[in-house]
Amino acid sequence: MAKKIVVYGAGAIGGQVGARLSAAQDDVTLVDPWEPQVETVQRQGMVVHDADGEHHYSPRIIRPTELDQLDGPVDILFMCVKSYDTASALETILPYLAPDSWVVSLQNSINEEVIAPVVGAERTFGGAILINAVLLDPGHVTWSTSISQSGGGPSPGVIMGEYLRPAGPKTEELRGIMDAVWPAVTSDNLMLERWTKLITNCMVNVTAGISGLRSAALLADPLARDIIVGIAAEALHVSQADGYDVEHIMGVYSPEQVHACAAGMSTEVQDDLAVRSTRIKPEAATSLLQDVLRGRVTEVEYFNGLIARNGAEKGVATPLNAAATDLMHQVERGEVASTPKSLEPLRPLLTTPAASG
Repeated sequence: MAKKIVVYGAGAIGGQVGARLSAAQDDVTLVDPWEPQVETVQRQGMVVHDADGEHHYSPRIIRPTELDQLDGPVDILFMCVKSYDTASALETILPYLAPDSWVVSLQNSINEEVIAPVVGAERTFGGAILINAVLLDPGHVTWSTSISQSGGGPSPGVIMGEYLRPAGPKTEELRGIMDAVWPAVTSDNLMLERWTKLITNCMVNVTAGISGLRSAALLADPLARDIIVGIAAEALHVSQADGYDVEHIMGVYSPEQVHACAAGMSTEVQDDLAVRSTRIKPEAATSLLQDVLRGRVTEVEYFNGLIARNGAEKGVATPLNAAATDLMHQVERGEVASTPKSLEPLRPLLTTPAASG
């Protein structure tokens, strides 16, 4: 019997997941509170733009207030809401979950730590998303190469795993389901994958949000590149203190390379980031910048703010991540404009070549 699947959150990522799964699975429902998205998808479906062109889907979509319309308990819940909405969204849909259901976070940050205490670690799964998605308008999503994938080599679209345990048959089943959306692989260490992705999120999201630069332009900016590397070096120290020895950032940069570049001993990473800027579509934008452009609250507290808090708990200095978090909040409040010049207050915290201006 087909599993009942719910995708909670129909934004850039959730919209693609729900749309493509609806074409591959028998019982898929999107849930989203944003009225323009719900109305548009109900009226004319979802359009996904990718390298192969324009694809039209007709997924079922309802509002959180309409969960009673679900025909039976949910077997698999894909969480695609913003990190700050995880707890409330989970509380809303919890009564509709089957007792043996699986909850799969396809979100940024480390939401498994929020989900597991509610449903149990054995029912908690996750997927680290490596593609870039932009919600152009209600009902219109575009897919493109992400900064993580712009190194030029082959890369999956999502890495699936289980919370605090190796991948098993359930993870393999989830991989098969997600393979209908993007190329999927499994990992025996989901939390290491989460930390690896978190560091990338910390590097590029806050710099994009503060500067207002889309991904290609961001990597083409010398000061932004140096801030990105400095943020990564701090985050690597924090991940190691938390027990996660990240091997490579963006698939290629070793911790040793990052630390050398952050200390001003090399520009190898910065130079490669500049090359990556030529491989990214001009319209590609980080999820946090998309929130800034729409006037929404960002996930900075779940990116750089998380690094700063964990660093403080572990005795690891994170001045750049802390300052970037504060500056991003000033942008959110409208006290600082989202322009490249707004990165300047972070320059004195750098030891890289751009610190000298």
